[in-house]
Order: sequence, then structure tokens, then C-alpha cells
Amino acid sequence: MRIALIMAAGAAVLALAACETTSRPAMTSAQCAVADWKALGYQDGASGRALERFVARQEACVAAGYGADQVAYMAGRREGLWNWCQPERAFQLGFEGASYNGVCPIDLDGVFRDAHGEGLRAHHALSALRSAESSVSSLRSEREDIERKIDANEAGLIASQTDDERLRHRNELVRLRDARHRIDGRIRDGEDSVRESGWALQRLRREIGFRYGNW
Repeated sequence: MRIALIMAAGAAVLALAACETTSRPAMTSAQCAVADWKALGYQDGASGRALERFVARQEACVAAGYGADQVAYMAGRREGLWNWCQPERAFQLGFEGASYNGVCPIDLDGVFRDAHGEGLRAHHALSALRSAESSVSSLRSEREDIERKIDANEAGLIASQTDDERLRHRNELVRLRDARHRIDGRIRDGEDSVRESGWALQRLRREIGFRYGNW
């Protein structure tokens, strides 16, 4: 549940960031006029934004006839990054399958990358299990469809009035039963994959433990 909430929140942040960059300038003229550049730097750092965000803000303000205080911005950004560049957030990014853009200070970068890597491992392990489960579910649905066709052809064979009808149903039953046999084998293989993926996920959970919360 906790991870699901985190993932939903992360998706919302990414969507908001996308809206900011595509639907309107980084800064409006009115915002540039009263800009607190240190606060803006802190805001962007605490959101894990790359330095290009400052460039976009600066360009918007220059176009509006205002300057940008890069020194104040960078001071605020450093403070914000120290809050953002935490191992729990790194793991969250990796768990969501998101990349790390290398924004953290050198003092935190190594630890952040390690936690992000563990998050990616968790993401891949969980994705592998879900993919295997989805494959087995699809195969079982396909098998159920074959069973329905077998039932229909068996009923048709009983009701056949001519040799041609009986031959057609018999041939179709041979084909369908062969298809059922093959798909049974694929289901068994898929179930093996589900078990193996589940074991791999359990091993990884024991290895990582609860350093980054429940997942």
C-alpha cells in the first residue's frame, strides 16, 4: 500500500512537471518581477530538477526584461537537493523504473546511486513476476476458449446427420485436442516461471530488507 501511494504521488509530480514545461513558460513576467531566486532554487532542488530548470527560468525572465540571481538560486538549490537526495527517494525512483539524472551533490551521489540501483532491481524483479503471471493468465483464458470449442464440436459430432459433418467435427476435435495439449505444456512452463520469479522476488526482499520501507 505504501509503495502504491508513493508511486501514485511520483506519477502526479511527473505529470505536473510535464504540464509546466509544455503548457506555459518556466516563469511569467509577473513572477519574474517578484522572484525570490533562493526560494526558487530550493523549490527546484527539493523537486530533484536538473540545472536546466534554472536556464529555462532565466531565459523566460530575460525575455520579459528581468534578470536572474544565479548565486542565490544555486544556494537555494543546494539546500533543496540535500533534502531530495535521500536514499528512500532514490529507491522510490528506481522502484518506479525511473532514471536518476545525476543532480545530487558528490557527498550524496554515491549513496543515492546505490539505493537507486536497489530500487531498479526491485522494479525488475516485481515486473518479471507480474509479466509471468499475466502470461499464465492469458494462456489459461486461451485454454478455456479451446475447451468451449471442444465441447461445441463434441455436441456437433453427436448431432451430425451426414458423414461429411461427422468427419469435419472429428478433424476439428483432433486439432483442438492437440492445441490443448500444447497449451497445457506452455501453462506448466509459465507456472514454473511464476514460481521462479516469486522466489527471486522473495530473495531480493530478504536481501534489501526494510531499509527503504515496505515494498
